[in-house]
Amino acid sequence: MLFDPRPKECRAELFNREEELKFLSRYVVSGSPIILCLGIRRVGKTSVLKVFLNESNCPYIYVDARRLSEFGFSKQGFYRLLSEEFTRVRGKFALITEYLKSIKGVSIAGCRVEFNWRNKDLSFSSILAKMNDYAEDCKTTFIVAIDEAQDLRFLRGYRRIDLVQILAYSYDNLKRVKFILAGSEVGLLYKFLGFNNPASSLYGRIRDEVVIERFSKEKSVEFLEAGFEEANVKVPKSLIENVVEILDGIPGWLTYFGYKFVQLGQLNILDQIIREAENIALNELRKLKTFSPFYTHILRAVSLGFNHWSTIRKAVEAWTGRHVSSKTLYSLLNNLVDMSILAKVNDEYVFLDPIYRKASKNL
Repeated sequence: MLFDPRPKECRAELFNREEELKFLSRYVVSGSPIILCLGIRRVGKTSVLKVFLNESNCPYIYVDARRLSEFGFSKQGFYRLLSEEFTRVRGKFALITEYLKSIKGVSIAGCRVEFNWRNKDLSFSSILAKMNDYAEDCKTTFIVAIDEAQDLRFLRGYRRIDLVQILAYSYDNLKRVKFILAGSEVGLLYKFLGFNNPASSLYGRIRDEVVIERFSKEKSVEFLEAGFEEANVKVPKSLIENVVEILDGIPGWLTYFGYKFVQLGQLNILDQIIREAENIALNELRKLKTFSPFYTHILRAVSLGFNHWSTIRKAVEAWTGRHVSSKTLYSLLNNLVDMSILAKVNDEYVFLDPIYRKASKNL
Protein backbone atom coordinates (compact mmCIF):
# COMPACT_ATOMS: atom_id res chain seq x y z
CA MET A 1 0.00 0.00 0.00
CA LEU A 2 1.50 3.33 -1.07
CA PHE A 3 0.13 5.13 1.97
CA ASP A 4 1.39 2.57 4.48
CA PRO A 5 3.26 4.77 6.99
CA ARG A 6 5.87 2.08 7.63
CA PRO A 7 8.98 1.70 5.45
CA LYS A 8 8.22 -0.23 2.28
CA GLU A 9 9.70 -3.69 1.83
CA CYS A 10 8.68 -4.75 -1.69
CA ARG A 11 8.93 -3.03 -5.06
CA ALA A 12 5.15 -2.95 -5.60
CA GLU A 13 4.83 -0.59 -2.60
CA LEU A 14 7.72 1.65 -3.63
CA PHE A 15 6.98 4.60 -5.89
CA ASN A 16 9.39 6.03 -8.47
CA ARG A 17 12.66 4.63 -7.11
CA GLU A 18 13.74 2.42 -10.02
CA GLU A 19 16.93 4.38 -10.68
CA GLU A 20 18.02 4.26 -7.04
CA LEU A 21 17.50 0.49 -6.90
CA LYS A 22 19.41 0.10 -10.15
CA PHE A 23 22.41 2.02 -8.81
CA LEU A 24 22.46 0.06 -5.55
CA SER A 25 22.46 -3.18 -7.53
CA ARG A 26 25.24 -1.97 -9.82
CA TYR A 27 27.44 -0.82 -6.94
CA VAL A 28 27.04 -4.08 -5.04
CA VAL A 29 28.06 -6.06 -8.11
CA SER A 30 30.96 -3.94 -9.33
CA GLY A 31 31.44 -0.87 -7.15
CA SER A 32 33.32 0.27 -4.08
CA PRO A 33 33.34 -1.75 -0.83
CA ILE A 34 31.45 1.13 0.82
CA ILE A 35 28.15 2.43 -0.55
CA LEU A 36 26.46 5.46 0.98
CA CYS A 37 22.68 5.85 0.72
CA LEU A 38 21.99 9.50 1.55
CA GLY A 39 19.01 11.81 1.91
CA ILE A 40 17.13 14.01 4.32
CA ARG A 41 14.66 12.66 6.89
CA ARG A 42 11.48 11.07 5.52
CA VAL A 43 12.73 11.04 1.94
CA GLY A 44 12.53 7.23 1.77
CA LYS A 45 16.07 5.92 2.32
CA THR A 46 14.97 3.06 4.55
CA SER A 47 12.31 1.98 2.07
CA VAL A 48 14.77 1.95 -0.82
CA LEU A 49 17.31 0.05 1.25
CA LYS A 50 14.85 -2.57 2.51
CA VAL A 51 13.35 -3.18 -0.92
CA PHE A 52 16.81 -3.59 -2.41
CA LEU A 53 17.92 -6.02 0.30
CA ASN A 54 14.75 -8.08 0.02
CA GLU A 55 15.10 -8.33 -3.76
CA SER A 56 18.79 -9.11 -3.65
CA ASN A 57 19.92 -12.70 -3.66
CA CYS A 58 22.86 -11.72 -1.49
CA PRO A 59 23.00 -12.69 2.19
CA TYR A 60 22.82 -9.62 4.38
CA ILE A 61 22.37 -8.24 7.85
CA TYR A 62 20.43 -5.03 8.47
CA VAL A 63 21.18 -2.97 11.57
CA ASP A 64 19.24 0.15 12.53
CA ALA A 65 21.86 2.13 14.44
CA ARG A 66 19.16 4.13 16.23
CA ARG A 67 18.44 1.02 18.29
CA LEU A 68 21.87 1.28 19.88
CA SER A 69 20.44 4.00 22.12
CA GLU A 70 18.37 1.29 23.85
CA PHE A 71 21.65 -0.18 25.11
CA GLY A 72 23.48 3.05 25.87
CA PHE A 73 25.50 2.73 22.64
CA SER A 74 27.45 -0.07 24.28
CA LYS A 75 29.47 -2.90 22.82
CA GLN A 76 26.94 -5.28 24.38
CA GLY A 77 24.12 -3.57 22.51
CA PHE A 78 25.95 -3.75 19.19
CA TYR A 79 26.51 -7.51 19.53
CA ARG A 80 22.89 -7.92 20.64
CA LEU A 81 21.72 -6.42 17.35
CA LEU A 82 24.16 -8.61 15.43
CA SER A 83 22.82 -11.67 17.24
CA GLU A 84 19.27 -10.83 16.20
CA GLU A 85 20.26 -10.34 12.57
CA PHE A 86 22.37 -13.48 12.24
CA THR A 87 19.56 -15.45 13.87
CA ARG A 88 17.21 -14.11 11.21
CA VAL A 89 19.53 -14.64 8.26
CA ARG A 90 20.42 -18.24 9.11
CA GLY A 91 16.85 -19.22 8.27
CA LYS A 92 17.43 -18.37 4.61
CA PHE A 93 21.18 -18.97 4.47
CA ALA A 94 21.65 -21.91 6.82
CA LEU A 95 25.25 -22.53 5.76
CA ILE A 96 26.30 -19.29 7.47
CA THR A 97 25.99 -21.09 10.81
CA GLU A 98 28.83 -23.45 9.93
CA TYR A 99 31.19 -20.52 9.40
CA LEU A 100 30.11 -18.75 12.59
CA LYS A 101 30.65 -21.87 14.71
CA SER A 102 34.41 -21.65 14.33
CA ILE A 103 34.60 -18.17 15.93
CA LYS A 104 35.46 -18.03 19.62
CA GLY A 105 32.66 -16.35 21.54
CA VAL A 106 29.92 -17.53 19.19
CA SER A 107 27.35 -20.09 20.29
CA ILE A 108 24.49 -21.64 18.35
CA ALA A 109 21.60 -22.52 20.66
CA GLY A 110 18.59 -23.97 18.86
CA CYS A 111 17.55 -21.39 16.30
CA ARG A 112 19.54 -18.56 17.87
CA VAL A 113 22.99 -17.22 17.16
CA GLU A 114 24.55 -15.69 20.28
CA PHE A 115 27.67 -13.53 20.56
CA ASN A 116 29.44 -13.44 23.92
CA TRP A 117 30.53 -9.81 23.90
CA ARG A 118 32.64 -10.36 27.03
CA ASN A 119 34.88 -12.85 25.21
CA LYS A 120 38.13 -11.06 24.39
CA ASP A 121 38.66 -13.24 21.33
CA LEU A 122 35.38 -12.14 19.74
CA SER A 123 35.56 -9.23 17.32
CA PHE A 124 33.33 -7.81 14.62
CA SER A 125 36.23 -8.04 12.17
CA SER A 126 36.57 -11.79 12.82
CA ILE A 127 32.85 -12.20 12.11
CA LEU A 128 33.22 -10.26 8.87
CA ALA A 129 36.24 -12.35 7.88
CA LYS A 130 34.18 -15.52 8.24
CA MET A 131 31.35 -13.97 6.22
CA ASN A 132 33.92 -13.16 3.55
CA ASP A 133 34.98 -16.83 3.52
CA TYR A 134 31.35 -17.88 3.28
CA ALA A 135 30.65 -15.48 0.42
CA GLU A 136 33.82 -16.56 -1.39
CA ASP A 137 32.87 -20.23 -1.18
CA CYS A 138 29.32 -19.47 -2.33
CA LYS A 139 30.45 -17.02 -5.04
CA THR A 140 28.26 -14.22 -3.68
CA THR A 141 28.58 -10.95 -1.73
CA PHE A 142 27.79 -10.51 1.94
CA ILE A 143 26.13 -7.15 2.64
CA VAL A 144 26.26 -5.27 5.92
CA ALA A 145 23.51 -2.63 5.78
CA ILE A 146 23.46 -0.05 8.56
CA ASP A 147 20.63 2.47 8.72
CA GLU A 148 21.18 5.91 10.30
CA ALA A 149 24.86 5.00 10.35
CA GLN A 150 25.91 8.39 11.73
CA ASP A 151 24.70 7.14 15.14
CA LEU A 152 27.61 4.68 15.19
CA ARG A 153 29.75 7.61 16.33
CA PHE A 154 28.13 7.29 19.76
CA LEU A 155 29.51 3.80 20.41
CA ARG A 156 31.36 3.99 23.70
CA GLY A 157 32.60 2.08 26.72
CA TYR A 158 35.52 -0.19 27.59
CA ARG A 159 37.14 -1.70 24.49
CA ARG A 160 34.52 0.01 22.35
CA ILE A 161 34.10 -1.02 18.75
CA ASP A 162 35.87 1.33 16.33
CA LEU A 163 33.69 0.99 13.25
CA VAL A 164 35.87 3.26 11.11
CA GLN A 165 38.92 1.03 11.70
CA ILE A 166 36.83 -2.05 10.94
CA LEU A 167 35.46 -0.50 7.76
CA ALA A 168 39.02 0.25 6.63
CA TYR A 169 40.11 -3.32 7.41
CA SER A 170 37.17 -4.76 5.50
CA TYR A 171 37.76 -2.36 2.61
CA ASP A 172 41.35 -3.55 2.20
CA ASN A 173 41.03 -7.25 2.94
CA LEU A 174 37.50 -8.62 2.56
CA LYS A 175 36.70 -8.63 -1.13
CA ARG A 176 33.33 -10.33 -0.70
CA VAL A 177 31.96 -8.00 2.00
CA LYS A 178 30.22 -4.73 1.16
CA PHE A 179 28.82 -2.09 3.48
CA ILE A 180 25.74 -0.01 2.66
CA LEU A 181 25.57 2.91 5.08
CA ALA A 182 22.37 4.95 5.06
CA GLY A 183 22.24 8.34 6.75
CA SER A 184 19.86 11.28 7.10
CA GLU A 185 22.37 13.52 8.90
CA VAL A 186 24.70 13.59 5.95
CA GLY A 187 27.33 15.97 7.30
CA LEU A 188 27.64 14.00 10.53
CA LEU A 189 28.02 10.76 8.58
CA TYR A 190 30.79 12.26 6.43
CA LYS A 191 32.60 13.54 9.51
CA PHE A 192 32.27 10.19 11.28
CA LEU A 193 33.70 8.26 8.33
CA GLY A 194 36.41 10.84 7.67
CA PHE A 195 36.95 10.34 3.95
CA ASN A 196 38.45 13.85 3.84
CA ASN A 197 40.21 13.70 7.19
CA PRO A 198 43.92 12.74 6.99
CA ALA A 199 43.69 11.30 10.52
CA SER A 200 40.91 8.86 9.54
CA SER A 201 41.56 5.27 8.48
CA LEU A 202 39.17 5.87 5.58
CA TYR A 203 40.93 8.99 4.33
CA GLY A 204 40.97 9.14 0.55
CA ARG A 205 38.99 5.92 0.07
CA ILE A 206 36.69 5.77 -2.92
CA ARG A 207 33.03 5.18 -2.10
CA ASP A 208 29.85 5.03 -4.15
CA GLU A 209 26.86 7.19 -3.29
CA VAL A 210 23.16 6.87 -3.99
CA VAL A 211 21.34 10.10 -3.13
CA ILE A 212 17.62 9.76 -2.50
CA GLU A 213 16.00 12.99 -3.66
CA ARG A 214 12.55 14.35 -2.88
CA PHE A 215 9.85 13.92 -5.54
CA SER A 216 9.33 16.59 -8.18
CA LYS A 217 5.95 18.35 -8.14
CA GLU A 218 4.76 16.16 -10.99
CA LYS A 219 5.85 12.94 -9.26
CA SER A 220 4.32 14.13 -5.98
CA VAL A 221 0.97 14.60 -7.70
CA GLU A 222 1.29 11.19 -9.37
CA PHE A 223 2.14 9.57 -6.02
CA LEU A 224 -0.89 11.02 -4.24
CA GLU A 225 -3.22 10.21 -7.15
CA ALA A 226 -1.94 6.62 -7.29
CA GLY A 227 -2.30 6.22 -3.53
CA PHE A 228 -5.84 7.55 -3.45
CA GLU A 229 -6.79 5.38 -6.43
CA GLU A 230 -5.36 2.35 -4.61
CA ALA A 231 -7.46 3.28 -1.54
CA ASN A 232 -10.53 3.91 -3.74
CA VAL A 233 -10.86 7.48 -2.47
CA LYS A 234 -11.70 10.42 -4.74
CA VAL A 235 -9.86 13.65 -4.01
CA PRO A 236 -10.11 16.94 -5.94
CA LYS A 237 -7.06 17.71 -8.06
CA SER A 238 -6.90 21.19 -6.54
CA LEU A 239 -6.46 19.74 -3.03
CA ILE A 240 -3.70 17.42 -4.21
CA GLU A 241 -1.86 20.31 -5.87
CA ASN A 242 -2.22 22.41 -2.71
CA VAL A 243 -0.76 19.61 -0.58
CA VAL A 244 2.16 19.21 -2.98
CA GLU A 245 2.96 22.92 -2.72
CA ILE A 246 3.00 22.72 1.08
CA LEU A 247 4.92 19.45 1.53
CA ASP A 248 7.53 20.06 -1.19
CA GLY A 249 7.93 16.51 -2.46
CA ILE A 250 9.02 14.77 0.75
CA PRO A 251 7.58 11.23 0.48
CA GLY A 252 7.23 10.70 4.21
CA TRP A 253 5.01 13.75 4.65
CA LEU A 254 3.05 12.99 1.46
CA THR A 255 2.45 9.48 2.78
CA TYR A 256 1.42 10.87 6.17
CA PHE A 257 -1.13 13.16 4.52
CA GLY A 258 -2.48 10.39 2.28
CA TYR A 259 -2.79 7.92 5.15
CA LYS A 260 -4.55 10.39 7.48
CA PHE A 261 -6.86 11.62 4.73
CA VAL A 262 -7.94 8.08 3.84
CA GLN A 263 -8.51 7.26 7.52
CA LEU A 264 -10.53 10.41 8.29
CA GLY A 265 -12.29 10.72 4.94
CA GLN A 266 -13.02 14.46 5.09
CA LEU A 267 -12.16 17.11 2.51
CA ASN A 268 -11.61 19.96 4.98
CA ILE A 269 -8.91 18.41 7.15
CA LEU A 270 -5.76 19.61 5.38
CA ASP A 271 -4.98 22.18 8.08
CA GLN A 272 -5.49 19.59 10.82
CA ILE A 273 -3.14 17.10 9.16
CA ILE A 274 -0.48 19.76 8.60
CA ARG A 275 -0.71 20.78 12.27
CA GLU A 276 -0.24 17.16 13.31
CA ALA A 277 2.83 16.88 11.08
CA GLU A 278 4.19 20.12 12.56
CA ASN A 279 3.73 18.75 16.09
CA ILE A 280 5.72 15.64 15.16
CA ALA A 281 8.53 17.82 13.80
CA LEU A 282 8.29 20.17 16.80
CA ASN A 283 8.86 17.31 19.25
CA GLU A 284 11.91 16.21 17.27
CA LEU A 285 13.41 19.70 17.16
CA ARG A 286 12.86 20.37 20.86
CA LYS A 287 15.24 17.53 21.66
CA LEU A 288 18.08 19.70 20.34
CA LYS A 289 17.68 21.94 23.38
CA THR A 290 19.37 19.18 25.38
CA PHE A 291 22.63 19.96 23.57
CA SER A 292 22.37 23.76 23.50
CA PRO A 293 19.58 26.20 24.41
CA PHE A 294 20.59 28.30 21.40
CA TYR A 295 19.51 25.67 18.83
CA THR A 296 15.80 26.38 19.14
CA HIS A 297 16.34 30.14 18.93
CA ILE A 298 18.50 29.75 15.81
CA LEU A 299 15.86 27.61 14.12
CA ARG A 300 13.10 30.03 15.06
CA ALA A 301 15.15 32.90 13.65
CA VAL A 302 15.68 31.17 10.30
CA SER A 303 12.00 30.16 10.12
CA LEU A 304 11.01 33.83 10.55
CA GLY A 305 13.25 34.98 7.72
CA PHE A 306 16.45 35.87 9.54
CA ASN A 307 18.56 33.90 7.09
CA HIS A 308 21.97 35.58 7.27
CA TRP A 309 24.56 34.93 9.96
CA SER A 310 24.41 38.50 11.29
CA THR A 311 20.60 38.66 11.49
CA ILE A 312 20.42 35.24 13.14
CA ARG A 313 22.88 36.41 15.77
CA LYS A 314 20.95 39.62 16.46
CA ALA A 315 17.66 37.72 16.81
CA VAL A 316 19.10 35.08 19.14
CA GLU A 317 20.79 37.69 21.34
CA ALA A 318 17.60 39.78 21.49
CA TRP A 319 15.46 36.79 22.51
CA THR A 320 17.88 35.35 25.05
CA GLY A 321 19.41 38.54 26.40
CA ARG A 322 22.79 36.84 26.13
CA HIS A 323 25.88 37.42 24.04
CA VAL A 324 26.52 34.71 21.45
CA SER A 325 30.15 34.44 20.37
CA SER A 326 31.01 34.08 16.69
CA LYS A 327 32.65 30.74 17.38
CA THR A 328 29.55 29.38 19.13
CA LEU A 329 27.15 30.53 16.43
CA TYR A 330 29.28 29.18 13.59
CA SER A 331 29.59 25.86 15.38
CA LEU A 332 25.85 25.52 16.03
CA LEU A 333 24.91 26.54 12.49
CA ASN A 334 27.40 24.08 11.04
CA ASN A 335 25.95 21.36 13.26
CA LEU A 336 22.43 22.10 11.99
CA VAL A 337 23.74 21.84 8.43
CA ASP A 338 25.52 18.57 9.26
CA MET A 339 22.26 17.25 10.73
CA SER A 340 20.53 18.08 7.41
CA ILE A 341 18.05 20.38 9.12
CA LEU A 342 19.42 23.52 7.48
CA ALA A 343 21.37 24.13 4.30
CA LYS A 344 23.58 27.09 3.45
CA VAL A 345 22.75 28.57 0.05
CA ASN A 346 24.56 31.73 -1.12
CA ASP A 347 25.32 32.86 2.44
CA GLU A 348 21.73 32.24 3.52
CA TYR A 349 20.53 29.47 5.82
CA VAL A 350 17.36 27.69 4.70
CA PHE A 351 15.32 24.73 5.88
CA LEU A 352 15.47 21.51 3.89
CA ASP A 353 12.02 20.43 5.12
CA PRO A 354 9.04 22.83 4.94
CA ILE A 355 7.32 21.16 7.90
CA TYR A 356 10.42 21.74 10.03
CA ARG A 357 10.33 25.38 8.97
CA LYS A 358 6.68 25.73 10.00
CA ALA A 359 7.29 23.90 13.28
CA SER A 360 10.30 26.06 14.14
CA LYS A 361 8.12 29.17 14.28
CA ASN A 362 6.63 27.70 17.46
CA LEU A 363 9.93 26.92 19.20
